[in-house]
Amino acid sequence: MTSIPAAPAISVAGENAATTAAAPLKPLALTGLGLRAGTDPYTVPLAAEFEQVGIAGVLSGADRTALPGSEDADCARRAAYLPTLPVGSWFCWDAQAQGDKQDVPHSPWVPQGLATSGEAQLDGTPIGSDHRALITSWTWQNSPDPNTPDYRTNSVIFSVVDLDERRYRKVLPVWVDASGKLRRVYGHGGGLAWYGPYLFMTSSSNWNGYSGPDSTKHTIRVFDTRKIYRKKDGGGGDYRYVMPEVRHYIAPILLDYVSLDRNSAGGASLVVGTYKRSDGSSSSSAGTKLIRYRFQPGQAGDYQLIAAPVQAWVSTVPTSPADAISDVQGVQADGDRLYLNMSAGSHPGPNPRRRVATVEVSGEASAWTIDSQTSWAYRPEDLSLWYATGELWGLTEGEEERVVFSVRTTDLNPG
Repeated sequence: MTSIPAAPAISVAGENAATTAAAPLKPLALTGLGLRAGTDPYTVPLAAEFEQVGIAGVLSGADRTALPGSEDADCARRAAYLPTLPVGSWFCWDAQAQGDKQDVPHSPWVPQGLATSGEAQLDGTPIGSDHRALITSWTWQNSPDPNTPDYRTNSVIFSVVDLDERRYRKVLPVWVDASGKLRRVYGHGGGLAWYGPYLFMTSSSNWNGYSGPDSTKHTIRVFDTRKIYRKKDGGGGDYRYVMPEVRHYIAPILLDYVSLDRNSAGGASLVVGTYKRSDGSSSSSAGTKLIRYRFQPGQAGDYQLIAAPVQAWVSTVPTSPADAISDVQGVQADGDRLYLNMSAGSHPGPNPRRRVATVEVSGEASAWTIDSQTSWAYRPEDLSLWYATGELWGLTEGEEERVVFSVRTTDLNPG
């Protein structure tokens, strides 16, 4: 098996300095933040031309696409987009998936969400396979005007990566209509979380006019990695491997990212959040919302969410602009500790697109603290915690700048 390359620490003077201060975060009232369970028409089995292969079938086969690491010269130059902290494992996407800075409208797939088998299962392997895995969601830049791309109006596709052999293949998220026809899932697909066999994806309402289960509403959509199907004849284009939606929840607001917290009080939970762009003013750095939903007890193997939230927070104007919680692209909750990465904003330092913060939300709100750094990856997206190793996984989205990597949380917060 091919191992994932380790990366040396990349050090840039002054970038790794952290500040610790009162957290610009306060409790948010839970009223109006409840989920509603939707109804999905999905039934099994699919049409006769498909066969069920599950996650193991996706993580096998000689026809998967290889992923370059630091041994590849083209990938090695992308080390500049990694965190400036010590990096554990990392790799790049293949040339086609990297996109093209000079021709963005014709390289439309952009990576967004990230989930790992290290969150799905404590032994690090997904249910149904013995290979460590990682799943990313990609949104298709399908805007009418290519000069003003709107990533929230587009279809979604998954890349399922075998981390042991460093190969991947694409799987299309679909829904099945009343006649049994497979249809694409649209929406932004901004964040992923993986719990047991189930993959949770935050998604926006705009489906470009296409129909679908509650397609006019913001949702959390759920897929079962055991129920992945392959076209028997090897054809089908994007539909060669499909994973039908098995459940969805209607969300009260647009949710842009999600993480699984195995260490939250009262049992495992999902923490979701909103993206709020700042414009450089101090007031615009406030307003990012984070919400925690628990899983129902006694639902062994089913992993259904409780509709009512148990916690919520909203960012406030910070004492120091360096501690702003704005332009958030991903959150990872680990009990009372929140990791947030941010890709832009009003940070006064030289690297606003490398922001990362650790927020402690234990006890009274007046005692909450934030540790802010500009040491993360360049233009980051979603986050995932590999629980057994204590590694925080992340990825970047920029055309020709795309890397996937892990950082030990002890290196992010050595104290």
